[in-house]
Amino acid sequence: MIRIQGEGVFAGVVQGRLHCYHRVGAATVKNAGADPEREKIRLAEACSRAKEQLRTLTERCLREVGVEAAQVFASHAMLLEDEDYLSRIEEVLLREQCCAEYAVQQAGKMFASLFETMDDPYMRERGGDILDVTWRLLRSLAGAGTGGAATEGPVILVADDLNPTEFIELDREQMLAIVIRRDSRHSHAVILARQMGIPIICNLGDCLQPEYHGHMARVDGTTGIVTIF
Repeated sequence: MIRIQGEGVFAGVVQGRLHCYHRVGAATVKNAGADPEREKIRLAEACSRAKEQLRTLTERCLREVGVEAAQVFASHAMLLEDEDYLSRIEEVLLREQCCAEYAVQQAGKMFASLFETMDDPYMRERGGDILDVTWRLLRSLAGAGTGGAATEGPVILVADDLNPTEFIELDREQMLAIVIRRDSRHSHAVILARQMGIPIICNLGDCLQPEYHGHMARVDGTTGIVTIF
């Protein structure tokens, strides 16, 4: 039996099987020599698709969770219209003569880093929201869906962290609890989960290993302890 101490974010005691979630990314090869005008067109089309996805998620979240939660995705849609964010992507496109994927990735990293260096933990987590929008845009450019965690039966979800999109697209009836390696108390995904009454423990660190996937565990959101059998 293994006991790992974390920080309980929302109380509740559950027992079930661990499911380790790994984020599906999108290729971001630089592809130097790309036609900037063609890449601008691809970027505009991807932004349009991403905005439609966010509109759908905003409406879904409004129905299922509430106004405050829906504002998370509404703010993501606003970022896709932010002149500074979009102009930074185009700046990388022109300077590097690269594909749109690489430009989006670089611009996202630059914007996120501005928040991640802030002292306020809530503001630091807003860098995660920028990376969420960047992830969505990359997948839109690749023609892929948003991608959530597919599970077989009720599970305790294990992740390094979760972005809001990943959380809202989970089959939440199958989520007994969520345990996160990072200190993600102020992330929008954790806030959403807390609003929905799902027990959560954060800040478990590297002690929560991927090889525990499939093991039975007990989560105590009050004490912040995960016990693995």
